[in-house]
Amino acid sequence: MSLEKVITSVISLGITLTTPLAIAGIGEVISERSGVINLGIDGIMLLGAFLGFHASLVTGNIYIGYLAGLAVGLLMGLILAVFSVSLKLNQAITGMGLYFLGFGLSDFFYRTIYGEREVYLSAPSPISIPIISNIPVVGPSLFQQLDLVYFSYILVIVAWLLIERTRIGLWIRSVGENPKAADAMGINVSLIQYIAVLTGSSLAGLAGAFLSIGITQVFYENLTYGIGFIAIGLVYFGKWSPLRTYLGALIFGLSWSTAISTQSYFNAIGRADLVYFLLAIPYIIITIALVIVSRQARGPKWLGKPYLRE
Repeated sequence: MSLEKVITSVISLGITLTTPLAIAGIGEVISERSGVINLGIDGIMLLGAFLGFHASLVTGNIYIGYLAGLAVGLLMGLILAVFSVSLKLNQAITGMGLYFLGFGLSDFFYRTIYGEREVYLSAPSPISIPIISNIPVVGPSLFQQLDLVYFSYILVIVAWLLIERTRIGLWIRSVGENPKAADAMGINVSLIQYIAVLTGSSLAGLAGAFLSIGITQVFYENLTYGIGFIAIGLVYFGKWSPLRTYLGALIFGLSWSTAISTQSYFNAIGRADLVYFLLAIPYIIITIALVIVSRQARGPKWLGKPYLRE
């Protein structure tokens, strides 16, 4: 295989692996900008991954699977919003409870329905964008991709415009920074937080569905391997900006792709032991990046704090 094809393959896989992280991370940006942190993202992704997988397998339609992921994210987000926004309970504890709920239910449903059987979906076909997909390296990597990869391109731009350039974005930022002042201006704080949390959770469910439908074509216990928590970390890395959060997801995705792509080489030379180290590299890189960036990161002032109206 030529060097150009190797590079194209690594970048293409990296972009694909970036997608679930980016979608979940951008959803978390929206939620946190309103002052609500969702530590249950990984559980939402797991349940979204199973139900998306199951719905796609039963109906033979991947888009119904994606809708199932969105629906479970919406439902889990509603649970989080009720406990965190309406009942004013501790957001960290509520989020972790949501994580364990998603983790347990996804495995329970899978074992109940499929038992020990190994069931696979057909791999979805990539969509090529005419003309620009023929550009060497860049074209095949970016524009011969799965549908939700293109959705992530659009999502990052729309989310940035929404938060930074629209009235509802101003309301979201105001609620996250100073809900008392926002309330005094006539903004319905609880409604804005509900909208933000439900949007973020729905995107997490969609990200999970893409993980099982678009990437693995199979579901198994703990399919996410904790990337929901990585998505939360990427929000801090991105300083609560959709654009920078996508950049962080891209760094992780390309590192992950490089590690996966070099496994066969180390297996061939008899150094299979290095494969596990390679798979740890993306996590090491993002951890180092978080340590460097976190010293300068300043989140919304009201992040994680319940708003009690006086």
